[in-house]
Amino acid sequence: MGLESAAKTSRFRKVLDLERTDRLSMGDFAFVEYRPDVYHLGEGEPLPQKGQVGRTRDGKRVVTRDGGVWAIDAKEKYRTPEDVLNVDLAPFAAERVDDAMLGKMAELVERSLARGFVVPLHYGTMVTRCTIEFGWEPFLMAAALDPSRFAKIVDALGEASLAVVTGWARTEGVELIAIHDDIAGTRGLILSPDYLRQYCLPWYKRLFQIAHQYGRKVLFISDGNYLAFLDDLLIAEPDGFYIESSSMDPREFMLRAGRDKLFLVKTSNQNIDVGTPDQVRAELARLAELHRDYPGMMMYRGGGEPLPGNAEAFARYYQELLVYS
Repeated sequence: MGLESAAKTSRFRKVLDLERTDRLSMGDFAFVEYRPDVYHLGEGEPLPQKGQVGRTRDGKRVVTRDGGVWAIDAKEKYRTPEDVLNVDLAPFAAERVDDAMLGKMAELVERSLARGFVVPLHYGTMVTRCTIEFGWEPFLMAAALDPSRFAKIVDALGEASLAVVTGWARTEGVELIAIHDDIAGTRGLILSPDYLRQYCLPWYKRLFQIAHQYGRKVLFISDGNYLAFLDDLLIAEPDGFYIESSSMDPREFMLRAGRDKLFLVKTSNQNIDVGTPDQVRAELARLAELHRDYPGMMMYRGGGEPLPGNAEAFARYYQELLVYS
């Protein structure tokens, strides 16, 4: 581990301990994924140009530059809700948490140490895995038309996720596990709170509990505005949350979640992509103010196509406002 990586690791560990650091942590951790070809979109895939749709190298997934991903054959396999409800669950069966899995995970951690503090990310948990495998419309229609039958699919994906999270929890050197499930869009939840409460929340509890059983912390990640489900998630006791500033006000979210939580904040896409340097500065100033009260904060820059001058403004104001020594 080099000096830069050691500094990142030391700083990030202080964040995990809710200690205020010499800056608002950015770029100090490195996500690592187990079998992303199954639970996400694959490793090292070339992203298409803005506004275009591309395919992964293995031919299994369709991707967009802004993070969209779904199975390439979803439209052919799942034309109706009934196609989804009748799916063969065998391909989604949970893996064995054995020496092969644990060895692969240990190797992934070891290979990533030079990039910073290693954080395993499980991406396709339940809701997100459904969007990847079935496509948005068939998935949502099936869940709405026959919730109890669809729950069997949720349970299968929950079991599969539990195996992966158990593996990461048992892997030496892991201290924080990120569990990703996109339960919301910019305007709110994509499934009703009652549905999430009945069918998904029990699985979130089990996932968080197994991580805690092995002494690991958990960061729950969802895009969008999931404030309407925050109180339910708090009951499941994750150690931290992801905040997409384009969808939720970080101050409101943190106030409701509490000062004892970790917060990964993605800055506003709008400010960096279509805003002004003054708007970029104002947002970072607000984060600096929040960091005084919430030491468990970390951040990364949102946006994908910054207007000329905005990326430079972000870097300049980060140094000016969020690096304290």
